[in-house]
Amino acid sequence: MEISSSEKVQDELKSNGDEVTVAEKLSTTTEAVTQEDVLLDDSLTEMDLNSNRSKRRRSSAGGPLLKTTKSVAETGDDTIRKKKKNNKAVTLQIQEKSLERRISIKDLRDFTLYLLNSTNNSPKWIQVNNRTGIKKMIVLFVPGLLQSDYNLPSGASFHENYTTLQNGNLDVLKDAEFEDQLLNFPVSAPGSRISLFSAYNSFVNVGLTKKEKEDRKAELSKKKITINDILMDINGLIDSDYPIHFETAGITDAMKKELTDLRVKEDDPRWVDTKSFDHDGSHIFALDCEMCMSEDGLVLTRISIVNFDGEVIYDKLVKPDVPIIDYLTKYSGITEEKLADVTTTLKDVQNDILGMISTEDVLIGHSLQSDLSVLKLRHPKIVDTALIFDHKAGPPFKPSLRYLTSEYLNRDIQCNDAAGHDSIEDAKACLELTKMKIVNGLLFGAAINTENLFHRLAKIGTRSLTLIDSAPKQHATKTDDLEMTIRCSTDDEIFDNVVKNVDDYDILVGRLRGLEFAREYAKPSIGRNVEITTEEAAMKTVGEGFKKIYNASPNGTLILMLSGSGDTREWNKIMQELNKLNKEDKNSEKQKRDGEIQDAVSNARDGVASMVLKQDLTSKSE
Repeated sequence: MEISSSEKVQDELKSNGDEVTVAEKLSTTTEAVTQEDVLLDDSLTEMDLNSNRSKRRRSSAGGPLLKTTKSVAETGDDTIRKKKKNNKAVTLQIQEKSLERRISIKDLRDFTLYLLNSTNNSPKWIQVNNRTGIKKMIVLFVPGLLQSDYNLPSGASFHENYTTLQNGNLDVLKDAEFEDQLLNFPVSAPGSRISLFSAYNSFVNVGLTKKEKEDRKAELSKKKITINDILMDINGLIDSDYPIHFETAGITDAMKKELTDLRVKEDDPRWVDTKSFDHDGSHIFALDCEMCMSEDGLVLTRISIVNFDGEVIYDKLVKPDVPIIDYLTKYSGITEEKLADVTTTLKDVQNDILGMISTEDVLIGHSLQSDLSVLKLRHPKIVDTALIFDHKAGPPFKPSLRYLTSEYLNRDIQCNDAAGHDSIEDAKACLELTKMKIVNGLLFGAAINTENLFHRLAKIGTRSLTLIDSAPKQHATKTDDLEMTIRCSTDDEIFDNVVKNVDDYDILVGRLRGLEFAREYAKPSIGRNVEITTEEAAMKTVGEGFKKIYNASPNGTLILMLSGSGDTREWNKIMQELNKLNKEDKNSEKQKRDGEIQDAVSNARDGVASMVLKQDLTSKSE
């Protein structure tokens, strides 16, 4: 399955899955381990982490970081045997043939699960001695790293030059106290010969076993459901950055205090809350808004509401009280002419809604947090079709409304770029999809092949912290504090938050964007104000940040930094060109450009990783 461009700006703006320039057709892969992949001990290559003061171990060929070793049994050296037995330091050994075969993101994810005791299945590609010496992990995704950053020749491949890679380090980590202990190795981004998938997504989603899939099916199929079974809970609302109504089920006093403090800080009197009142007619509504861009961000320009019978009960064009700088007509369907004689204001719309929808009623929409944000409206009972249906690739990606409507309702929407989208059409689609979910049960539209990495770790009490730019803007302590996510708009914020929280979590995962944006591997989402720095500044931040978290981390912390993917620029360019074509022309053009696509994918999948373990060995060696 190939990556394609986002099909609707609301899905870009309403979705947290914007880390790639292409969102709809991402997928995870699993790489089978064959008998040939299981190697003997004498094929191991070793990085010596036994001394913080040790220099890099060199081979007779000129000193690769990983040195080919023989097993203790082959040496017959009792002294070496005794040292190995008594030395309680952590050592890591990578199989050289695994480097030749390519180490995948799946390998790194399974390695993480093993180190954090979620599984006892030891990875085949790396041998870990004294696993209990590793107490926590910090994982940093740094897309945008190039071969030249590791002093490899121009045009070189990480994978083809893995031996040379072991001898070099990032220039920005020169003279770091841990420089001689860094282990550099190539990694392969998930994908195929002609396709590329998301490395971050592959890392945070764990493939389920056959039994786990069967158990999941049984769990989701065991009962009939009502709309109450698919309402978002308080944790889900916080995770998806919904404005929180204080009548939401499950909200705690601590959450109310945090959210109250946030509201005071934001000081925006335009926000309103739905109220409780009795009324006749429908108690379930589907809502969709169209938006345009102002200097202050997205603003409301149209709102449509349908009742449970699919009848349009409200449809208004809205005149913003600030100038519009981009009508986004391709998506919104709004033009300057359409709003010329409109007098309805945001306040008018709010008053109408407050007299129409009670706190006891249910609101349905697709990534509805964006609609409620431009409406400045808080409501407690929400059904989100972007969440009750799963993206094929798993979270954090969300399926587009266009895809869901085509897949499950067998009709196409949002196809006319000239006319833009129709909020009535979108609201009705959300309503119909919700009805289908209720009729068919929780298993309908659910992806049961993967489980979120942090959810799995939470089952054994492992505390995780995720630091990404697409996290919720509002921060409130959830009822389950084993999994925490903090929104960071800059790489510096990520490093600062790692330092601040490193003692409180078992695994901290950050996704840096500075270098990726500086080198134009990706572009910030529409509506998100991001200051793009120079390549030099971005690299400096990476180097200084890495040193900072190393110094702040307790002994027993393994820090893993990976690009995830290689140079994706040519791949992105080709995909943008292909996605402008209709389906038939696209398939024909792909065949013509097959060789070009393969080359671009090969470069895009050629990634790199570096890791170092902080440990105090002064009392552990003879």
